[in-house]
Amino acid sequence: MAKQIRSDIAMRIMRLAGIIFLVVPALVWMPEQARGTYLVFTTEVCWPCGGDFQGTWQGKDYGTPFVVEKLEEYGLKGTFFVSPLCPPHLTDKMVSNLSYLASRGHDLELDPYPPAIEPSRPLFTMYSIEERRRIFGTAIDNIKRIGAPPPIAHRANEYAIDQETLSLLPEFGIRMDSSIFPVDPRSKMPLPEDMVNRFVQIGGVHQLPITLIKRVPFLGYAGMTSLDIEKTIWEEQEEALKQIAENGLPVATFFIHFASFYHYVPATVPYEPDQVTGPNEENIRKLDNVLKLVTADKRFKVVTARELWKLFEERPQALQGPSFVPYTGLWLTYLKAWNHFSEHSMANKIVVMAPLGLVAPILLGALFLLKRKGSRFSERPERYSMRRKS
Repeated sequence: MAKQIRSDIAMRIMRLAGIIFLVVPALVWMPEQARGTYLVFTTEVCWPCGGDFQGTWQGKDYGTPFVVEKLEEYGLKGTFFVSPLCPPHLTDKMVSNLSYLASRGHDLELDPYPPAIEPSRPLFTMYSIEERRRIFGTAIDNIKRIGAPPPIAHRANEYAIDQETLSLLPEFGIRMDSSIFPVDPRSKMPLPEDMVNRFVQIGGVHQLPITLIKRVPFLGYAGMTSLDIEKTIWEEQEEALKQIAENGLPVATFFIHFASFYHYVPATVPYEPDQVTGPNEENIRKLDNVLKLVTADKRFKVVTARELWKLFEERPQALQGPSFVPYTGLWLTYLKAWNHFSEHSMANKIVVMAPLGLVAPILLGALFLLKRKGSRFSERPERYSMRRKS
């Protein structure tokens, strides 16, 4: 009897050990596999030197303060890639505007805007290495001047990034870049397709990816665009974010420009503010929809770039994963082109008209065949009537 009891106890211990052996690794492993997506809202503020920063219309701001207030309405903080470069007479305005961002607890990172100092050379890649060093030094000093911590992330104006700039970044304490965008020819760094949308090291720094979505298959980068408040319609954003969550893409970014939420007429005099003509209601609705989606879906965790880097230092494996590109499809591409037919680029008009160009010959051919058939029928009315009578 005692032997049987000991045997039962031994069996139970073995079963418990087996359960622990299976469950404990699962508990350790599952959070990493089911961790969801770290999402960074990145807003480009390339010109904080004047009233464009506020984008005021009828007493309400639709520029950078609007983005701040929207994020905070949903309990979120954002990353603002700012350019602390201004003509001397606008420096005080820049300091005031960036101090506002810092005082609200948002993440300020670096986006040098060369036209602020030399309009004839608008791209950072047009400057020598020593000139780039001086620009970086001045810009970072200005960020520290307002009491913000030194930047650890960088985004190149107009995606004008190359290996020389990437190599400079570590000299200034920059750990991440968010500039490589192979859809745009000004981005001079190659990006193999197996590295798209991944938090990986390229050129000596880690890439905070500009999240790409695929609209048209079989065209490579030519069929892609960024997850951008302006470049995509809400239906594309919704579909892309759902696919990102379902596939557990570790890191994603949502692209905003500080002037995305107001319409304006560009100034004709350098450094003068643009003329604001009203709020951009479409983009405002899109932002609200996106914020509602990502705060309701617990698979998303919204973080700043600085928080993401801290997480990477603590648990680098949490940001690792295979490449995944959401596919939004041809129908949503056509819908986007139709929605933006009158207000946006010629590309939208071409996309809208292309199906009509294919359908028109088919319809004309069908009408021609019907006409021929009708003419043959009209030549034999008596024979037809005789068949009907019989």
